[in-house]
Amino acid sequence: MNQASQRGLEIRRVLVVTLLLNLLVAVLKLTYGTLTHTLSLRADGFHSLTDSFNNLIGLAGVWWSLRPPDSKHPYGHDKMEVVAASAVGASLILMAWDVVRGAVSRWSGESPKPEQQWGTVAVLVLTLAINLGVTHYEKRKAQALGSAFLASDASHTQSDVLVTLGVLLTVGFLELGYLWMDWVAACAIGVFILVTGVRVLSRNLDYLMDSAQVEEKTIHDVVCRVAGVAGAHKIRTRGSPGAIRVDLHIQIARHLNVVHAHEVTHWAIDALKREVDGVYDVVVHTEPASEGASYPELPERMTLSPEHEVRPWQR
Repeated sequence: MNQASQRGLEIRRVLVVTLLLNLLVAVLKLTYGTLTHTLSLRADGFHSLTDSFNNLIGLAGVWWSLRPPDSKHPYGHDKMEVVAASAVGASLILMAWDVVRGAVSRWSGESPKPEQQWGTVAVLVLTLAINLGVTHYEKRKAQALGSAFLASDASHTQSDVLVTLGVLLTVGFLELGYLWMDWVAACAIGVFILVTGVRVLSRNLDYLMDSAQVEEKTIHDVVCRVAGVAGAHKIRTRGSPGAIRVDLHIQIARHLNVVHAHEVTHWAIDALKREVDGVYDVVVHTEPASEGASYPELPERMTLSPEHEVRPWQR
C-alpha cells in the first residue's frame, strides 16, 4: 500500500469513529429537545446531525480523492477531499437558516413553549464530553495526516462544543423563568453556525483557488542548502495541507554536466519532500547559475579541475 492509500485509510477510520459518536450525540439532543419542546436544544441537535452527514460526505470525498490519475485528470483527484470539506461549510450555512427560522417561529408563538427539565442538563453534559473528545481527536489526526476535511470537520464539531455551552446557560435561565432566553439563544446559535460555516467554506475555497500553501522563503531556504544549488526563483505552491504541489526554478553550479545536474535537481526535490510538511509533488526547472555564484559544496566526484572543466550550458 502506497503512502497516499495509507493516509486515505487512516482518514476514513477517523471518520467512521466520529460518525458513530456524532450520531449518538444528535439522537440524544433531538429526542430530548423534541420531548421537552426546548428549541435551543433541538437546534443544537440539528447542528450535531450535520456532523454525521458531513462524515458521510467526507468518506465519499476521501475515497474519490484516492482514485489514480487518468487521461482526463492527469494530476489525480486529490481536490475531491477539499470539495467534500467545502460541503461542510455549506451545510453549516444552511443549518443556520433552519435554526433562525425556528427562533422566529418561537417568537411569533407558533411553536410550543419549552418545558423546564433538569434532564436536559444531563443530556447536554454527556454530549459535551463526547464532542470535546471528538474535536481533540480530529484536530490531532488532521494535523498528523494533513487532511483538509478533518480540519474542517473538527471546526464544525468545535462549534458544537461552544454552542452546547451556550445552551447549558440557557437551561439555567429557563429554570429561573426567563423563557425568552430560549429564543435569544437559538438566534445566537444560528449566527454562530453561520460564521463558522463562512469561515470553513472560505478556507477550502482558498485551496480550490490554488492559494499559496508555503512561504516562498521556506522553499528558497530548503533548496539553497542543497549541494550545488546557488539560488531559486519563480517559486509557486498550491494544493491543500496534505497534498502540496511545488513549482520552482533553481540555479545550479554551471560546470555540471547533464547527468550531475539531473542528480542535483533530484536532491532539491527530495529535500523539499523531506523537510516541508505536506509536499508530495515538485516540478523543477534547472538553470545554470551566474559566473562566480556561490553554492554549498559538491561531492568531489562532481568537482572538475579548471583545465578539465566542461561547461555544457555555454555550448
